[in-house]
Amino acid sequence: MTKPCPGPFPASPPKFKAPANACDTHMHIIGPVATYPLNDDRSYTPPDSPLEDFLAYQEALGLERAVIVHPSCYGTIMDVTIDAVQRMGDRARGVAVVEPTISDAELDKLDEIGFRGLRFTTLLRGGAAVDDIAAMAKRIERLGWHVQLFIDGANQLEGMSPALKELPVDIVIDHMGHFPMDCGVDHPGFQALLDLVKTGRCWVKLSGSYRMSEKGAPFDDMPPYAEALIATDANRMVWATDWPHVMLWDRPVPDGANLLDWVMSWGVDDVTMHKILVENPEKLYGF
Repeated sequence: MTKPCPGPFPASPPKFKAPANACDTHMHIIGPVATYPLNDDRSYTPPDSPLEDFLAYQEALGLERAVIVHPSCYGTIMDVTIDAVQRMGDRARGVAVVEPTISDAELDKLDEIGFRGLRFTTLLRGGAAVDDIAAMAKRIERLGWHVQLFIDGANQLEGMSPALKELPVDIVIDHMGHFPMDCGVDHPGFQALLDLVKTGRCWVKLSGSYRMSEKGAPFDDMPPYAEALIATDANRMVWATDWPHVMLWDRPVPDGANLLDWVMSWGVDDVTMHKILVENPEKLYGF
């Protein structure tokens, strides 16, 4: 039996006022579990975090768009995420987790609903295996989709980088590569991430600061990673809350206001901020 993890709480009002059409590019909808039962093979047991709760959270932060990433606790049973994307309509896009045996017709249907990528992970049970990336990338190239990766950047990204550069589709890296603070920007894995960004075909989610920060909110030990990524190519950066913040057993659940206000620590101008929060997500997800 997997260990239960805490759930989110309502966001406080942020200091930073997000621009119109700002997008949270990484969040999950979970439950109601009575309607959408969790997968038996999973890494965590979350509480209900339904769409209605996220919409209230989104409104409190002043955000208008969202990318709903299918959570690994549902495996490849996509019903909860499909429902949420459909209910949000033009304000949402989806990232799917699928079996490699999925048909082209099923992929086409997901595309029509609003899905724009496939997620793979080495860190969570129930997620799609990275061994399938190359084959699936060829299949989704015709749709203009991307592959999204949640991996252990410090130990895996450098080795995976050559194969990732050969993919025929764009790559999206979750949570700045999930690098612990003690790695630093000179770590070979992080340098491999910057090298991927330089190709112009790799996007990075400036998110997950609360997972890796050693100080906690306001996460003022995390800007060096974001700053290095933005300096490499601000046109390939997007931002996210990672709501409902699953798998937090040893640190506090973050306030959404702190996650949004963290963007002020990057020291970027309004034009760059607008790219990261609005224009880049529009391009990547087709809003």
